Amino acid sequence: MTRFRLPLRLAVSLIVLLGVITASALLAPPLASAASYPNYGQRNAAVWSLQKKLVEAGVLRADRRTGYFGTHTRSAVKTIQKRSRLAATGKLDAPTARAVDKAVAAMTGPRTWYHRETIGTSAEGRKIVAYRAGQPGKPVVVVTATMHGEEDFGQYVVRGLMEGKPITGVDLWLVPVLNPDGLAKDRRWLDHRVDLNRNFPNRFVVRANSGPKAASAKETRAVMSFLDRVQPRYLVSWHQPLYGVDSYRVKDKALMKRLSAGLALPVKSLNCHGSCHGTMTGWYNANHAGAAITVEYGAKARSMKRMKGKDADAVLAAVGGRRG
Repeated sequence: MTRFRLPLRLAVSLIVLLGVITASALLAPPLASAASYPNYGQRNAAVWSLQKKLVEAGVLRADRRTGYFGTHTRSAVKTIQKRSRLAATGKLDAPTARAVDKAVAAMTGPRTWYHRETIGTSAEGRKIVAYRAGQPGKPVVVVTATMHGEEDFGQYVVRGLMEGKPITGVDLWLVPVLNPDGLAKDRRWLDHRVDLNRNFPNRFVVRANSGPKAASAKETRAVMSFLDRVQPRYLVSWHQPLYGVDSYRVKDKALMKRLSAGLALPVKSLNCHGSCHGTMTGWYNANHAGAAITVEYGAKARSMKRMKGKDADAVLAAVGGRRG
């Protein structure tokens, strides 16, 4: 009997071990599947993220970033694939995704800014960030964009000023996104459908989207505090789609003319269909020595190269700066 005990015990051990392995296999999660990429015909956040990169790579116009993967997006993907010597299928895969990231990096120049700070947070907790470039002690200039979340062409002009050759002649503050919640959700409004550009305490009236009282929004208060602190000589605020440089209640006509000429945009009275209330530029002009002005792109975006290059430099020249 003794000679059969070891094999029997071994057999029992093997049976137990086999049971453990089987149970583990049944309970373990499946192996991670290959990365899922957005496809033609889809409309979702993944498509939006892809389009954002394609815009930044300069192969998709900013006004064609819709969240829908259609012919324009497929054509942009093909452009990236051709440039990278990949099969031009228009479909996203791992090699194409890497090529898109490389194309974005190639379009991004060396940074001009030397200081970054959070000047406030949105209602949903997103940071409002300002970047400082240029030379301390020179005239202070602030350039802002994306006050309305769906009006985001101007951020690329601001980002153009954040990149490239060093900036001299001005102490330049850049805020590419004033309304980060709106940008994230592709909507005009702040929380509770408040229009940031109707919430400032200048000629404020209570009406739809203005907010219950002046400066009721935390974003408004953050912007006011920042501008009160840095006191810019010039404040340039980018919008769309009215296509022009604003002459309504303009404070510095020479600045208006320089911007119009440099940007190839007409001078227009952007009077909010009769009278503007609660605007950032109106509040700044009424309460500070410096001059604030609105610039509007049209509904159709200019090329990324134009916005980050020629247009950014035109703004810089209009406010008295230059590239070093």
